[in-house]
Amino acid sequence: MVESLLRLDEANELLSAWACAQAGRHGIRILLVKGRALSDYGLRAPRVSADVDLLVDPARFDEYCDAVMDAGWEEFPGTFAGERFTLHSRSFRRDGWPNSFDVHSYFPGFLRDPAEVFDVLWDRHRSLGFANRDCPVPDRVSSLLVLVLHSLRGATEQARHENELAVATRVALDDAERAALAELAAATGAGAPMREVLPTWGVVAEVDEAELNSPAYQEWHRKVVTAQGGAAAAWLTLLTAAPLREKPRIVVRALWPSRADLAIGHPEVPDRPWPQFWGRIRRLGRGLARLPRALAAMRRR
Repeated sequence: MVESLLRLDEANELLSAWACAQAGRHGIRILLVKGRALSDYGLRAPRVSADVDLLVDPARFDEYCDAVMDAGWEEFPGTFAGERFTLHSRSFRRDGWPNSFDVHSYFPGFLRDPAEVFDVLWDRHRSLGFANRDCPVPDRVSSLLVLVLHSLRGATEQARHENELAVATRVALDDAERAALAELAAATGAGAPMREVLPTWGVVAEVDEAELNSPAYQEWHRKVVTAQGGAAAAWLTLLTAAPLREKPRIVVRALWPSRADLAIGHPEVPDRPWPQFWGRIRRLGRGLARLPRALAAMRRR
Protein backbone atom coordinates (compact mmCIF):
# COMPACT_ATOMS: atom_id res chain seq x y z
CA MET A 1 0.00 0.00 0.00
CA VAL A 2 1.44 3.36 -1.07
CA GLU A 3 1.45 5.97 1.69
CA SER A 4 -0.54 9.07 0.80
CA LEU A 5 1.13 12.46 0.60
CA LEU A 6 -2.27 14.18 0.54
CA ARG A 7 -4.21 15.41 3.54
CA LEU A 8 -7.77 14.07 3.61
CA ASP A 9 -9.32 17.49 2.94
CA GLU A 10 -6.97 18.02 -0.02
CA ALA A 11 -7.78 14.58 -1.39
CA ASN A 12 -11.53 15.22 -1.15
CA GLU A 13 -11.24 18.48 -3.09
CA LEU A 14 -9.09 16.89 -5.80
CA LEU A 15 -11.17 13.73 -6.09
CA SER A 16 -14.40 15.73 -6.32
CA ALA A 17 -12.95 17.78 -9.18
CA TRP A 18 -11.57 14.66 -10.89
CA ALA A 19 -14.93 12.83 -10.58
CA CYS A 20 -16.67 15.72 -12.34
CA ALA A 21 -13.99 15.97 -15.01
CA GLN A 22 -14.27 12.23 -15.68
CA ALA A 23 -18.05 12.53 -16.02
CA GLY A 24 -17.67 15.49 -18.36
CA ARG A 25 -15.29 13.59 -20.64
CA HIS A 26 -17.94 10.90 -21.09
CA GLY A 27 -20.95 13.21 -21.20
CA ILE A 28 -22.43 11.68 -18.03
CA ARG A 29 -24.48 13.70 -15.55
CA ILE A 30 -23.43 13.38 -11.92
CA LEU A 31 -24.19 15.20 -8.67
CA LEU A 32 -21.73 15.44 -5.79
CA VAL A 33 -23.84 14.67 -2.71
CA LYS A 34 -23.17 15.33 0.98
CA GLY A 35 -19.58 16.46 1.61
CA ARG A 36 -18.61 20.11 1.82
CA ALA A 37 -21.85 21.35 0.21
CA LEU A 38 -23.73 20.51 3.43
CA SER A 39 -21.62 22.84 5.57
CA ASP A 40 -21.54 25.51 2.86
CA TYR A 41 -25.35 25.47 2.93
CA GLY A 42 -25.36 25.68 6.74
CA LEU A 43 -26.97 22.25 7.10
CA ARG A 44 -24.28 20.76 9.36
CA ALA A 45 -21.04 21.77 11.03
CA PRO A 46 -17.92 21.65 8.82
CA ARG A 47 -16.07 18.34 8.90
CA VAL A 48 -13.76 16.38 6.65
CA SER A 49 -15.41 13.28 5.19
CA ALA A 50 -13.56 10.01 4.70
CA ASP A 51 -14.95 9.62 1.19
CA VAL A 52 -16.48 11.40 -1.78
CA ASP A 53 -20.09 10.52 -2.64
CA LEU A 54 -21.75 11.11 -5.95
CA LEU A 55 -25.06 10.27 -7.56
CA VAL A 56 -24.91 9.23 -11.22
CA ASP A 57 -27.58 9.31 -13.89
CA PRO A 58 -28.87 5.72 -13.36
CA ALA A 59 -28.88 4.98 -17.09
CA ARG A 60 -25.11 5.61 -17.19
CA PHE A 61 -24.15 4.11 -13.80
CA ASP A 62 -22.25 1.06 -15.06
CA GLU A 63 -20.58 3.11 -17.78
CA TYR A 64 -19.33 5.63 -15.24
CA CYS A 65 -18.04 2.91 -12.90
CA ASP A 66 -16.19 1.31 -15.83
CA ALA A 67 -14.59 4.68 -16.60
CA VAL A 68 -13.49 5.01 -12.97
CA MET A 69 -11.82 1.59 -13.05
CA ASP A 70 -10.26 2.24 -16.47
CA ALA A 71 -8.64 5.30 -14.88
CA GLY A 72 -6.90 3.14 -12.26
CA TRP A 73 -9.35 2.95 -9.36
CA GLU A 74 -10.00 -0.45 -7.78
CA GLU A 75 -13.41 -1.58 -6.52
CA PHE A 76 -13.56 -2.63 -2.87
CA PRO A 77 -13.93 -6.41 -2.54
CA GLY A 78 -17.47 -7.47 -1.70
CA THR A 79 -18.75 -9.94 0.86
CA PHE A 80 -21.48 -12.55 0.44
CA ALA A 81 -23.96 -10.36 2.37
CA GLY A 82 -22.80 -7.03 0.98
CA GLU A 83 -23.22 -8.11 -2.63
CA ARG A 84 -26.84 -9.04 -1.88
CA PHE A 85 -27.72 -6.14 0.38
CA THR A 86 -25.91 -3.07 -0.99
CA LEU A 87 -27.32 -2.75 -4.49
CA HIS A 88 -27.40 1.03 -4.84
CA SER A 89 -23.70 1.90 -4.81
CA ARG A 90 -20.18 0.76 -5.58
CA SER A 91 -17.05 1.87 -3.71
CA PHE A 92 -13.56 2.42 -5.08
CA ARG A 93 -10.06 3.04 -3.72
CA ARG A 94 -6.60 3.76 -5.08
CA ASP A 95 -3.08 3.53 -3.72
CA GLY A 96 -1.77 6.90 -2.63
CA TRP A 97 -5.22 8.32 -1.87
CA PRO A 98 -6.38 8.50 1.78
CA ASN A 99 -10.08 8.67 0.85
CA SER A 100 -12.49 6.38 -0.95
CA PHE A 101 -15.00 7.02 -3.68
CA ASP A 102 -18.68 5.97 -3.44
CA VAL A 103 -20.72 5.99 -6.64
CA HIS A 104 -24.51 5.76 -6.21
CA SER A 105 -27.07 4.75 -8.83
CA TYR A 106 -29.83 5.90 -6.49
CA PHE A 107 -30.05 7.24 -2.97
CA PRO A 108 -32.02 5.20 -0.38
CA GLY A 109 -35.14 6.98 0.83
CA PHE A 110 -36.10 8.46 -2.52
CA LEU A 111 -38.80 5.94 -3.40
CA ARG A 112 -39.73 7.10 -6.90
CA ASP A 113 -38.08 5.66 -10.00
CA PRO A 114 -34.32 6.44 -9.74
CA ALA A 115 -34.18 8.05 -13.19
CA GLU A 116 -37.14 10.28 -12.31
CA VAL A 117 -35.57 11.25 -8.98
CA PHE A 118 -32.24 12.07 -10.62
CA ASP A 119 -33.95 14.33 -13.16
CA VAL A 120 -35.83 16.17 -10.39
CA LEU A 121 -32.60 16.76 -8.43
CA TRP A 122 -30.66 17.66 -11.57
CA ASP A 123 -33.20 20.29 -12.58
CA ARG A 124 -32.50 22.10 -9.28
CA HIS A 125 -28.73 21.60 -9.12
CA ARG A 126 -26.19 24.34 -8.43
CA SER A 127 -22.44 24.65 -9.05
CA LEU A 128 -19.83 24.57 -6.29
CA GLY A 129 -16.09 24.98 -6.72
CA PHE A 130 -13.74 22.10 -5.89
CA ALA A 131 -10.02 22.48 -6.64
CA ASN A 132 -10.79 25.37 -9.03
CA ARG A 133 -13.40 23.37 -10.95
CA ASP A 134 -17.13 24.07 -10.90
CA CYS A 135 -19.00 20.87 -9.99
CA PRO A 136 -22.75 20.13 -9.93
CA VAL A 137 -24.29 19.65 -6.47
CA PRO A 138 -27.93 19.44 -5.32
CA ASP A 139 -29.40 22.77 -4.20
CA ARG A 140 -29.90 23.57 -0.51
CA VAL A 141 -33.35 22.00 -0.12
CA SER A 142 -32.38 18.89 -2.11
CA SER A 143 -29.22 18.56 0.00
CA LEU A 144 -31.33 18.79 3.15
CA LEU A 145 -33.42 15.84 1.93
CA VAL A 146 -30.27 13.82 1.19
CA LEU A 147 -28.77 14.59 4.61
CA VAL A 148 -31.93 13.69 6.53
CA LEU A 149 -32.50 10.44 4.63
CA HIS A 150 -28.87 9.46 5.21
CA SER A 151 -29.09 10.33 8.91
CA LEU A 152 -32.37 8.47 9.41
CA ARG A 153 -30.70 5.24 8.32
CA GLY A 154 -27.89 5.57 10.86
CA ALA A 155 -29.28 7.69 13.70
CA THR A 156 -29.93 4.80 16.07
CA GLU A 157 -26.57 3.18 15.39
CA GLN A 158 -24.13 6.11 15.30
CA ALA A 159 -24.16 9.21 17.49
CA ARG A 160 -22.83 11.31 14.59
CA HIS A 161 -25.89 10.57 12.45
CA GLU A 162 -28.18 11.24 15.39
CA ASN A 163 -26.49 14.60 16.00
CA GLU A 164 -26.60 15.54 12.33
CA LEU A 165 -30.31 14.72 12.20
CA ALA A 166 -30.94 16.88 15.27
CA VAL A 167 -29.01 19.78 13.70
CA ALA A 168 -30.81 19.36 10.37
CA THR A 169 -34.25 19.51 11.96
CA ARG A 170 -33.33 22.88 13.49
CA VAL A 171 -32.32 24.40 10.15
CA ALA A 172 -34.28 27.57 9.40
CA LEU A 173 -36.21 27.54 6.13
CA ASP A 174 -38.07 30.43 4.56
CA ASP A 175 -41.53 30.08 3.03
CA ALA A 176 -40.16 29.39 -0.45
CA GLU A 177 -37.86 26.66 0.86
CA ARG A 178 -40.66 25.02 2.84
CA ALA A 179 -42.82 24.97 -0.27
CA ALA A 180 -39.93 23.52 -2.27
CA LEU A 181 -39.31 20.89 0.43
CA ALA A 182 -42.92 19.73 0.28
CA GLU A 183 -42.82 19.63 -3.52
CA LEU A 184 -39.52 17.75 -3.60
CA ALA A 185 -40.59 15.20 -1.00
CA ALA A 186 -43.68 14.41 -3.07
CA ALA A 187 -41.84 14.36 -6.41
CA THR A 188 -39.05 12.07 -5.18
CA GLY A 189 -41.10 9.80 -2.93
CA ALA A 190 -39.30 10.92 0.24
CA GLY A 191 -42.56 11.77 2.02
CA ALA A 192 -43.12 8.34 3.59
CA PRO A 193 -39.56 7.88 4.95
CA MET A 194 -39.57 11.47 6.26
CA ARG A 195 -43.18 11.61 7.46
CA GLU A 196 -42.12 12.12 11.11
CA VAL A 197 -39.45 14.71 10.28
CA LEU A 198 -41.13 17.00 7.74
CA PRO A 199 -43.51 18.56 10.31
CA THR A 200 -40.52 19.99 12.19
CA TRP A 201 -40.23 22.52 9.35
CA GLY A 202 -43.99 23.03 9.18
CA VAL A 203 -44.31 20.80 6.10
CA VAL A 204 -47.30 18.46 5.92
CA ALA A 205 -46.41 14.91 4.88
CA GLU A 206 -49.33 13.44 2.95
CA VAL A 207 -48.71 9.69 3.06
CA ASP A 208 -51.33 7.02 2.42
CA GLU A 209 -51.38 3.35 3.38
CA ALA A 210 -50.52 2.26 -0.16
CA GLU A 211 -47.17 4.06 0.06
CA LEU A 212 -46.35 2.42 3.39
CA ASN A 213 -47.12 -1.00 1.90
CA SER A 214 -45.23 -0.40 -1.36
CA PRO A 215 -42.15 -2.53 -2.23
CA ALA A 216 -40.04 0.65 -2.37
CA TYR A 217 -40.97 1.61 1.19
CA GLN A 218 -40.42 -1.94 2.42
CA GLU A 219 -36.92 -1.84 0.92
CA TRP A 220 -36.28 1.44 2.74
CA HIS A 221 -37.56 -0.12 5.95
CA ARG A 222 -35.17 -3.04 5.42
CA LYS A 223 -32.22 -0.64 5.26
CA VAL A 224 -33.34 1.21 8.39
CA VAL A 225 -33.80 -2.08 10.24
CA THR A 226 -30.27 -3.10 9.28
CA ALA A 227 -28.90 0.14 10.72
CA GLN A 228 -30.93 -0.25 13.92
CA GLY A 229 -30.35 -3.94 14.47
CA GLY A 230 -26.81 -4.29 13.19
CA ALA A 231 -25.37 -7.28 11.35
CA ALA A 232 -27.82 -9.75 12.89
CA ALA A 233 -30.74 -7.76 11.46
CA ALA A 234 -29.01 -7.57 8.08
CA TRP A 235 -28.74 -11.35 7.91
CA LEU A 236 -32.33 -11.83 9.09
CA THR A 237 -33.75 -9.43 6.52
CA LEU A 238 -31.62 -11.00 3.81
CA LEU A 239 -32.87 -14.45 4.84
CA THR A 240 -36.50 -13.31 4.90
CA ALA A 241 -36.36 -11.81 1.41
CA ALA A 242 -34.42 -14.66 -0.22
CA PRO A 243 -35.98 -17.42 -2.36
CA LEU A 244 -36.40 -20.75 -0.58
CA ARG A 245 -33.54 -22.35 -2.50
CA GLU A 246 -31.11 -19.65 -1.29
CA LYS A 247 -32.04 -19.78 2.40
CA PRO A 248 -29.83 -22.75 3.45
CA ARG A 249 -26.75 -21.13 1.89
CA ILE A 250 -27.50 -17.81 3.61
CA VAL A 251 -27.85 -19.54 6.99
CA VAL A 252 -24.51 -21.30 6.54
CA ARG A 253 -22.69 -18.11 5.51
CA ALA A 254 -24.32 -16.13 8.33
CA LEU A 255 -23.15 -18.62 10.95
CA TRP A 256 -19.77 -19.47 9.43
CA PRO A 257 -18.34 -16.87 6.99
CA SER A 258 -15.83 -17.77 4.33
CA ARG A 259 -12.15 -17.01 4.78
CA ALA A 260 -12.44 -14.06 2.35
CA ASP A 261 -15.51 -12.61 4.07
CA LEU A 262 -13.90 -12.96 7.49
CA ALA A 263 -10.80 -11.13 6.26
CA ILE A 264 -12.92 -8.23 4.94
CA GLY A 265 -15.23 -7.97 7.94
CA HIS A 266 -12.62 -8.69 10.62
CA PRO A 267 -9.14 -7.79 9.33
CA GLU A 268 -7.85 -7.97 12.92
CA VAL A 269 -8.14 -11.79 12.85
CA PRO A 270 -4.84 -13.38 11.73
CA ASP A 271 -5.05 -15.43 8.54
CA ARG A 272 -4.25 -18.73 10.23
CA PRO A 273 -6.56 -21.72 10.94
CA TRP A 274 -6.92 -21.52 14.73
CA PRO A 275 -7.24 -17.72 15.02
CA GLN A 276 -9.82 -17.84 12.22
CA PHE A 277 -11.72 -20.64 13.98
CA TRP A 278 -11.92 -18.69 17.24
CA GLY A 279 -12.65 -15.48 15.35
CA ARG A 280 -15.72 -17.16 13.83
CA ILE A 281 -16.78 -18.48 17.26
CA ARG A 282 -16.52 -15.00 18.84
CA ARG A 283 -18.41 -13.48 15.92
CA LEU A 284 -21.16 -16.07 16.30
CA GLY A 285 -21.43 -15.31 20.01
CA ARG A 286 -21.77 -11.58 19.37
CA GLY A 287 -24.42 -12.22 16.74
CA LEU A 288 -26.52 -14.41 19.03
CA ALA A 289 -26.25 -11.81 21.82
CA ARG A 290 -27.57 -9.13 19.45
CA LEU A 291 -30.40 -11.26 18.09
CA PRO A 292 -33.10 -9.89 20.47
CA ARG A 293 -32.25 -6.34 19.44
CA ALA A 294 -32.40 -7.32 15.76
CA LEU A 295 -35.79 -9.00 16.18
CA ALA A 296 -37.13 -5.95 18.01
CA ALA A 297 -35.92 -3.68 15.17
CA MET A 298 -37.59 -5.88 12.57
CA ARG A 299 -40.96 -5.59 14.35
CA ARG A 300 -40.90 -1.78 14.07
CA ARG A 301 -42.25 -0.08 10.99
